Amino acid sequence: MRASGPLRVRGCPHAQAVADILRDAGHDQRAQVVGLLHDVVEDTPRSIQDVRDGFGETIAAMVQALTEDDSIRNYAQRKAALRAQVIGAGTTVMDIALADKIASLQHAGLTATRIRPRKLAHYEATLRLAAAAGADEALCRRLAELLEPNP
Repeated sequence: MRASGPLRVRGCPHAQAVADILRDAGHDQRAQVVGLLHDVVEDTPRSIQDVRDGFGETIAAMVQALTEDDSIRNYAQRKAALRAQVIGAGTTVMDIALADKIASLQHAGLTATRIRPRKLAHYEATLRLAAAAGADEALCRRLAELLEPNP
């Protein structure tokens, strides 16, 4: 479990923003619930088993695919493993990952928060992989626009 950083501070508002982006993109309630839960294993004492017990196997599997392996200490390797999990889990999980990044970038824009270059590189790599694997085109466009440098 990681407990620091700007996303940890936002918590519930961030999760709600992800769910709202998914709703607006036409995703069903299951995807929206996963959007709400996507960071719960990383940011709280809850486990995948807790998610499974409360929401069932399908939702737990999707949350697991969106959860970093914190045993991988190297940032680049951990993020590469996460991207592989996300892409391997299918288009709905890819769309949730895109919505997560959209929500983070929107929040950063509203609060004038700087996002580290390595995180932006991870977002760009996720976008490239998700777009190539058939993720929602509108979410891909939205993330691409947010990733464009501002003059």
